[in-house]
Amino acid sequence: MSGQVGRAGAGDSTLSSMAPRELPWDTDVRLVGRDEARVLLLGGFGAGLENLRPLAGRLHAGGLTVHAATLGGHTGDQALFERSRTWHFYAHARHIRQRLEEDFDGPIVLGGYSTGALVALLLAAWQPARVAGLVLISPVLRTARRSTQLVGYSVGSLYYLGLPLAAAAATLGLAVTLRRQGWRRRGLLLRTLGTAAVLATATAGLRSITVPLRTGGPMVVDGEEVVPPHFTRASLLTGSTLVPLQLAARRQLPALAMPTCLVFGGADDVVDVGYGVRLARRLPSAEVHVVAGAPHRVVTTPECLDVVGRFVRQALRDLPATPPARP
Repeated sequence: MSGQVGRAGAGDSTLSSMAPRELPWDTDVRLVGRDEARVLLLGGFGAGLENLRPLAGRLHAGGLTVHAATLGGHTGDQALFERSRTWHFYAHARHIRQRLEEDFDGPIVLGGYSTGALVALLLAAWQPARVAGLVLISPVLRTARRSTQLVGYSVGSLYYLGLPLAAAAATLGLAVTLRRQGWRRRGLLLRTLGTAAVLATATAGLRSITVPLRTGGPMVVDGEEVVPPHFTRASLLTGSTLVPLQLAARRQLPALAMPTCLVFGGADDVVDVGYGVRLARRLPSAEVHVVAGAPHRVVTTPECLDVVGRFVRQALRDLPATPPARP
């Protein structure tokens, strides 16, 4: 999993003129080090594990056991991805953490990239006593574009609140009318059925809408330009459920007491970096780093690897010796 990784550039003479090789999907990787399971890293929205490979390799080289996992529904199956919602991401990550803790009694370091950082944050808030440190890389606490925020709020409110309330109101109205007048007013019944059909059509229509999903572009791994696995389209509904995840993460972040490291890219056009930095600096036990000129994929930069590697070592340094694995 280790290897030199960088961003692809047009002037890189080491790159082949052929099209970059597309990497396969990995959903769950464990690198066993001298220590027991200590670090859990969660990938980003729509992405495989390639963005986490440099960091996982760096931590593993220091003797740590590292478990890296994609978010729930991120297997390379487009249909499964479109059916996934953020609560599936959290449930999947919580299951992985519980599985790790079945084999290890000591504290662990939780980390995540992009949307995975928000899931890691909520996992840390769920059971803070077992978390030695928390690493949040490019956490999407709020998106940089107001239009993205508006679409997320609008679609999420319509699908998860508006349509169910309209259906409930139509059902209640029909029940009251039938109770008072029986089945004599067929016109009302037909209108109610028509309303139900319109609501069902709207629901199905929203479920079928997909939108383009930005990728980080090619990467250079060991001198070869490659394309990391990444979905190119996402369900509009899946994207809308990122809003409540962001709200939950923003609410929990100021209450965190464990050591926390946040890393942002100074040129990130996905995350509202200024907002994230202001929110993070309210934490008494947090260190905040902004890598100048780095994009959203700051997780692969040498600066990020150095910062996170040092933080993880510090977070684990004062812990007692690793307890024996459970039978």
